[in-house]
Amino acid sequence: MLWCLKYIKAKTLRENYKEAYKLWRERNPMMRMNIDAKALLNQKNYILKVKRITAVEIDEIKQNIRLKIGDDTENYTE
Repeated sequence: MLWCLKYIKAKTLRENYKEAYKLWRERNPMMRMNIDAKALLNQKNYILKVKRITAVEIDEIKQNIRLKIGDDTENYTE
């Protein structure tokens, strides 16, 4: 879920939670069928607020996205 949000932000340079939800749903078609885009965004906010994911894990996600979209520069837009 966090990967999808970061990926959409990297591609569009803005955080579009509806597009991220569509991507997340494509990657996870049978997971949590009752969750909608707003609930997914709330879950992301909760995870980041209570630090359920470390900075190292977030950096790994960003690195994976850089490789996925072909951007291997160090000046990566956050």
